[in-house]
Amino acid sequence: MNIARSSAKLSVAHGLTAVITFGGIAVFANWLPPSELGVYFLFEALVGVLTIPADFGIRGAVEKRISEGNEPGKMLTSALSMKTVPLAIIGGLVLALGGYINGYVGADVAVLLIVAMIGHELYQLGVQIVSAELRVGETAVLRLSHKVVWFAVGYALLQSGYGVKGLIYGLLAGYIVPFVWANYKRSTPFRRPSMEQFHSLTAYSRYNFVSALSGYVYGWMDVLIIGFFLTSAHVGSYEVAWRVTAVVILGSNAIAKTIFPQVSRWDANRAIERIEKLIPRAITPSLVLAIPAFVGAMLFSREILTFIFDAEYATAWLVLIVLMGEKIFQSVHVITGRSLKAIDHPELAAKAAVAAIAVNLVLNVALITQFGLIGAAVATVVSFGLNTVLCIRYLSRYLTVRVPWRELGWIVVASIGMGVVLVGVRSVVAIDSLARLLGVISLGAVLFSAFALASPTLRTQAFQSIQLLKSEGSPSEAVQEGD
Repeated sequence: MNIARSSAKLSVAHGLTAVITFGGIAVFANWLPPSELGVYFLFEALVGVLTIPADFGIRGAVEKRISEGNEPGKMLTSALSMKTVPLAIIGGLVLALGGYINGYVGADVAVLLIVAMIGHELYQLGVQIVSAELRVGETAVLRLSHKVVWFAVGYALLQSGYGVKGLIYGLLAGYIVPFVWANYKRSTPFRRPSMEQFHSLTAYSRYNFVSALSGYVYGWMDVLIIGFFLTSAHVGSYEVAWRVTAVVILGSNAIAKTIFPQVSRWDANRAIERIEKLIPRAITPSLVLAIPAFVGAMLFSREILTFIFDAEYATAWLVLIVLMGEKIFQSVHVITGRSLKAIDHPELAAKAAVAAIAVNLVLNVALITQFGLIGAAVATVVSFGLNTVLCIRYLSRYLTVRVPWRELGWIVVASIGMGVVLVGVRSVVAIDSLARLLGVISLGAVLFSAFALASPTLRTQAFQSIQLLKSEGSPSEAVQEGD
C-alpha cells in the first residue's frame, strides 16, 4: 500500500466531503431556523451515541484483525454474528423508550433512529473491511458518496416540503448507498466462524469500545447536554460552529485512517523502526492546517458564521474560536491514538479515553449550566488535551516518539505572520460581505503557504510529497508497504 497516495486520495475525498457538508449545512441553515436544524443535530447525535453500545468496539477489532492477515474470512463472519446481539438489544430499548426520545428530540423519530443506527453500522463496517484489506485509497469514494447522497436526497426532500425529516431521510439514504458499494468492493470472503476468532475479536473490542467511545463523546456529549439544559436553537448554533472547525482536521483524519492498517501490519511483523519513522512524518501535515486556522478564527469568527450561515448563528463566535483551538490537540490525537491501537494496545487508548470522558462529562455539566455554550467548548478543549497527552505518554512506552519541533515551530511562525498581515488588511478593508470574507481567507491561505515554504525542511517535504503523488512511489520505508 502506497501510504502517500492513499492519504492523498482520502484527503481529497475528505476535502470534498467537507465542502458538501459545509455547503449543505449553510443551505439548510437558510431554509430552517436554528430550532428546527437543532432537531436534526439531536437526531444525528443520538445515532452516534447509540451506535457505541450497538457496535461495542467490534468494527475496530475487525479492521485490526483483518489487517493482520490472520483468517480474515472467519474474522468477518464472526464479527457479523457478534454484532446482531447488541444491535437487537439497543433497537428494543429505543422502541420501548420511543415516547421519551421523541419528546427529547422534538419530533417523531424513534423508528427512524433504529433504521439509522443499523444503516450506520453496516456502512462503517463495509468501509473498514475494505480499509483492512490495505485498500484505504479505495474507501475515499465510499466516504464521499455518503455525504453526496445525504445532501442530494435531503435537498430534494426539503424542497418537496418534508422539512427537517427530509434531512433525516437523506442521512438514511447516505448510509445505504456506500454500504452496498463497499460490499461489492469487498474481497474478504465469508467463512464459518470459530471460537478462536470470537475470542480474538472480543479481546480487542472490549478496549476499543472504550477508546472509540471518546470520539463520539467529544462529538456528541456536549450537544446532548446542551439540548438538556438549554434549547434546540442553542444546539443548532453550537453544532454549526463545531462543523466549521471539523473542516481543519480532515487531513489529519485521512492520514490516521491511512496509516492504521499499515502500522498494524508492521507491528505484526515487528518492524518497529518503520513505525517510529512514520509517526513524526504524519504529525507535521496533520497540524499544517489546524494552527493557521486557529489564527484565522480569532480574526474572523463572527464574519464566518454571519456570512456563510446566518446572523442568528453568530452568537457562537467565541465558541468557534475555542473549538478551533481544540482541533490542534485533536490533530495530534488522531495520529497517536490510532497508532496506539494499531500496535495492539487498545487498553491504553481506552484508559486515556476513560479519564478524558470523565473530565468532559463533569466539566460539561458544570460549565454549561454556568456559562452556556462557551462552557461546552471549554470542557471539550480541556478533556481532549488530556486525552492527547496521555496517548503520547502511553505510546512512548513502546516506541520512540519524536515530535518534529522545528517544523511545528515554523508552522506557528508562519501562522502568526499570516495573522499580522491580515490584521493590517482588516484595518483598511471592511469585511462586510461573503465575497470579501472569502477573498481575505484566500489571501490568508496564500500568505501562510508562502511563509511556510520559506522553511527548507517544510519545502523539501512538500516537494517530496508532490513527487510521490506523481509517481507510483518507491519502496521507501515511510511510503510503501513492507510485508
